[in-house]
Amino acid sequence: MAGPDVGPSAAGAVASIWPSLGFTVTPGHGLKGRRTRTPAGVSAPTAPTAPLALPGAVAAFCALAAGLRSRAAGKIARRAWEDELGVQPPLGYWDPLGLGADGDFEEFYRRREAELKNGRVAMYATIGYIVPEYYKFPGYISPTENIKFVDVPNGLQAIGKVPPEGWLQIAVYCGWLEILVNQPKHPSEPGNYYRGRLGLLPMTEMRDPDQRAKSMNAEIANGRLAMMAIVGMWFQDGLTGSAWGDWDLYTDSP
Repeated sequence: MAGPDVGPSAAGAVASIWPSLGFTVTPGHGLKGRRTRTPAGVSAPTAPTAPLALPGAVAAFCALAAGLRSRAAGKIARRAWEDELGVQPPLGYWDPLGLGADGDFEEFYRRREAELKNGRVAMYATIGYIVPEYYKFPGYISPTENIKFVDVPNGLQAIGKVPPEGWLQIAVYCGWLEILVNQPKHPSEPGNYYRGRLGLLPMTEMRDPDQRAKSMNAEIANGRLAMMAIVGMWFQDGLTGSAWGDWDLYTDSP
């Protein structure tokens, strides 16, 4: 078994311990004990010998031990998250920024809950891009301004067409979901608000643990894919005017 990777931490600790232990080199002597020349009539100065400083040595050893413990804690935290949902092929446990290296479950819970919420919104958003291409509600979205649903373009162009009151209604609805509906939270399952399948059918929770894990892994994977997809749609829509990338409309294309 390979020993612990001490690295610069050990070197720094040894460097800090060295003077506190009172080891000195008398001027006029090399490190290998070879005598060096001293000009005639000039006496070689004598370096004061530092006394043995136990507090400094103890502090340095404590710093070294703390560094080794933090490295071990990071490895333990990594192993702890490797069994969580969302660790799937081909990447497996993928944390290039080391956000989970501290092993803090509360932080992990917060980030996983945010990932699930963003993934769910992204899945709705991608559907919201696709469905209006084939179907739009009948009637008016704003009777006072004489705007029908069929008059609202698909994609980013709808931002300037929908009246401000419409966007306010959407914001209030999202706040209502966040503050009132998505409560209470499951203590150990981020994103579980006891709402059953699709978050709409209470008392329909999956009881089989294997089927439940499979379904929840699928939700995480689909949410990640949807987040990538909606960003791609935004870029294509912004550059070409179409979510599906009609690049003939992109006049800046070389």
